[in-house]
Amino acid sequence: MSKQRVKAGDTSSYSLPHNIAAEKAVIGMLLMESTAINDVTSILEPDMFYDTNLSILYSAIKSIADRGDRVDMLAVTREMICVGKIEEVGGPYLISELAMNVASSINIADHAKYIHQLYLARKLAVTGQAITARALDQTNDIEDIIAESLKELENVASGTCYNINAISLVSAALRAVERYQERENMVKCGKKIGVPTGLEKLDKCTGGWKPQEVIIVAARPGMGKTAFMLHMAKTAAYSGVPVVIFTLEMSSDSLSDRFMLSEMSVIPDRYKNGYLSNEEKPIMCSAADRLASLPISIDETAGITVQQIKARAKNLQRKGKCEMIMIDYLQLIEVAGNQSYTRENEVSQISKSIKRMAKDLNIPVVVLSQLSRKIEERQDKTPVLADLRESGSLEQDADVVLFISRPEYYDDTKEKGKGIMRLAKQRNGVTGDFPFQYNENLTRFGDEGEKLEMPF
Repeated sequence: MSKQRVKAGDTSSYSLPHNIAAEKAVIGMLLMESTAINDVTSILEPDMFYDTNLSILYSAIKSIADRGDRVDMLAVTREMICVGKIEEVGGPYLISELAMNVASSINIADHAKYIHQLYLARKLAVTGQAITARALDQTNDIEDIIAESLKELENVASGTCYNINAISLVSAALRAVERYQERENMVKCGKKIGVPTGLEKLDKCTGGWKPQEVIIVAARPGMGKTAFMLHMAKTAAYSGVPVVIFTLEMSSDSLSDRFMLSEMSVIPDRYKNGYLSNEEKPIMCSAADRLASLPISIDETAGITVQQIKARAKNLQRKGKCEMIMIDYLQLIEVAGNQSYTRENEVSQISKSIKRMAKDLNIPVVVLSQLSRKIEERQDKTPVLADLRESGSLEQDADVVLFISRPEYYDDTKEKGKGIMRLAKQRNGVTGDFPFQYNENLTRFGDEGEKLEMPF
């Protein structure tokens, strides 16, 4: 089938469905927002553009993104110069003009789907013409014409859906057996099935955090949510799993200090206030060396949306730097779009977007969340699912809900350094309570009875 695209200015085939303005808008959005390419790669291919010049530019943008480089006007211009097509596409001026003619990339996926539909309409029109020509040729066998025509129409129809995920039960069953065999081999080799949490009893119950799972870790302020997140991040990183932490509340400096303290057996105030002894300074340097070797990235951007988190994580994933996401914390995530949403609607939208992100990226996503103050009004301060703040959607969308409770916080007579991890929900497993202990100075967690001394 011949290509149904033309160079700008050629009107000889404009009877076929197309919209050059929409195509220019998509390229402009891709040039303006470096991560926007992540929203359209599953929808558009270069030959879906009607305008040949825009097709070439889109191909260049994809190549840059596939290499893990940042997409912008300068990078695309350099790419065009390298492949010798800068003048063919209209020169640097056209590239800058495309970027300046758009204000936002928020609707890029809708524009991309529209371009995709026009591409299919062109294919259908050309296929219809070919079918008509064969039908009018009386030398052709009618059964062959019908069979060939149906095949061509099926090829067009196969492109009407994005990310087709339907599979037969036979295939699903075979994949289930394959996954079991992979788990069995991992156990024989002494490897964890999922990403380890750092608590052995919790790992035995959950198997660790698995791809596509959303794990909500919820508690009232002061219970140690962030400390436990850092503990899990280090455990995962030491096992070879690259982790990306999106900290919407604390700065990267604050998190790195807490990481450092978790690796040093020194009094925190001595480190924070700058009076470590000469004997303690080598301990600090050794801790920094160990942390520097861990595959952990920290993004401290405030006011970020789930879509932006996904785009940044996907970019890091291409570079092999993201196999698990951690977000601190859910209530600080921004919602793009409709400003008339109630807070409950916003949290529901955020929750569903996080679940889609976990599935699309095929990695576990750990999200910290606040609990409602109502828990403090009850005599029994143990959290329950109804305490999840602002939206029941969190309970519905999460695969795992884990509560952190420290009885000593409300009762001075309770033993210090002891707490309860309540596995309140596990979509594919049992629930229950897991006593734990922690060393607040070291930001270390462990199972009940485990020594929390430094391992180095």
